[in-house]
Amino acid sequence: MLFNSFIFIFLFLPLTLIGWYGLNKIHRYKPAQIFLVAMSLWFYAYFNVSYLPIILVSCFINYFFSYLIAKGISAKAVCTAGCVVNLGILGYFKYYDFFVENINAVLGMNFNLKHILLPLGISFFTFQQLSFVIDRCTGRAPHYGFLEYMNFVTFFPQLIAGPIVLHSELVPQFKDESKKSFDTDSFAQGIAFFVLGLSKKVLLADSLIRPVEYAFTHVTGLDTPSAILGILAYTFELYFDFSGYCDMAVGIGKMFRIEIPDNFDSPYKSASVKELWRRWHITLGRFFTTYVYFPLGGNRKGTVRTVINTMTVFLLSGLWHGANWTFVIWGALQGIAISFETLRDKLRKDGKTDKKQIKRGFMYRVSQLLTFCYFALSVIFFRSDSVDLAITYFKQMFSFCYSGRMFIMTDTLKCPELYMVTKLISLKAPQLVSVANFIIFMLIMLICVIALAGRRTRVIVENAKWGIGFGFVLAFLFVWSVIALSGVSTFLYFNF
Repeated sequence: MLFNSFIFIFLFLPLTLIGWYGLNKIHRYKPAQIFLVAMSLWFYAYFNVSYLPIILVSCFINYFFSYLIAKGISAKAVCTAGCVVNLGILGYFKYYDFFVENINAVLGMNFNLKHILLPLGISFFTFQQLSFVIDRCTGRAPHYGFLEYMNFVTFFPQLIAGPIVLHSELVPQFKDESKKSFDTDSFAQGIAFFVLGLSKKVLLADSLIRPVEYAFTHVTGLDTPSAILGILAYTFELYFDFSGYCDMAVGIGKMFRIEIPDNFDSPYKSASVKELWRRWHITLGRFFTTYVYFPLGGNRKGTVRTVINTMTVFLLSGLWHGANWTFVIWGALQGIAISFETLRDKLRKDGKTDKKQIKRGFMYRVSQLLTFCYFALSVIFFRSDSVDLAITYFKQMFSFCYSGRMFIMTDTLKCPELYMVTKLISLKAPQLVSVANFIIFMLIMLICVIALAGRRTRVIVENAKWGIGFGFVLAFLFVWSVIALSGVSTFLYFNF
């Protein structure tokens, strides 16, 4: 079930809220937990009921590992088994064909591919449970009740595409009886988060889908302007799609009085790739830092080991995003940039320069622009279906030719809320349709830039002056988004 769908907004969410608060109102706390787990599993199974046994088996296995620790079984043995089982399940469903293809290519074998259907959200709920098992084995997590554990894993706002939440962030909130009563302020903030996230997804990200799709399926026909616009559009689409989802997740959590951590902190304002990755997909970065980077030694064992550890983390991060060499290369590009920045910082002699003074300077703005450009160029690999296609995209971008292809690309725009405008132009002045579509596309891109330059959603919501004006803006955005829902699309990170 999609957050940006009629069934979720007008049926599933109201029913779940009524059931949750209704049962808690009469102090039926355990039935309320059962109800929430059941609704979350319905939310998950709505995409494909065959996914349901996979997540249930995963939950039972990991809860059993926690039970073994409680019974005094060797923590080291349980940790090893937990890592092997969780990564084995993830590896089978997500990477089996990838590894078999590469074995066949390298060794000249002919093993059959299984074309396994990737279970929705398996990367997210696997990492979330793996972090719990490791914390149990290292004594940083208690053994919870089964219902509490199930709510931790399956709580529907963060189930499909994160954030990757820690047990210590969710379970205590589910146990806190003071959070089980309805709160007007929390609910109002939840609505604001949800509407702003929905508008990011529907009005911005979804508007750019078709031009981006055209650019990456007609790579050989691109000229320089269309290639540049295509990758800029995808860089915006990627951010507004995923951050929009996360804003909606935070908002839904607030409706239930459950705080879900932020996953983005204006990453495109970063002045270095290292800073960008402190602001982008924050909970994934936290997972790799805590459970991979630090155990490998972090930056405590010299510069060479720091670089090796950094590259290891980002190669794994790239592979986590998908079973394709394009993702591995994309991850490597992030690791190379951060390693370079680490070495540069160590060699600098002016490390005590006042950061506030730098931040106000021209070079800081240049650093922000260069960081954004580097990330945008790197996501050519992220978006491409193959390495060859990505290389071709680079060639077309730097061919320095113009053929007017950008008008064909922007003709693919489909904005349901602007249907009457484009229809009127096609009837009255059909020769101007392409120009009108290009102008609309550039206006969307400009709005994206303005939104990126503005404040992040949490700052907007928490500093908002609640009144008629803010309420009108939210209502306007909500109605506009609902009108645009005829073009419903899945979230990009559902594929990972």
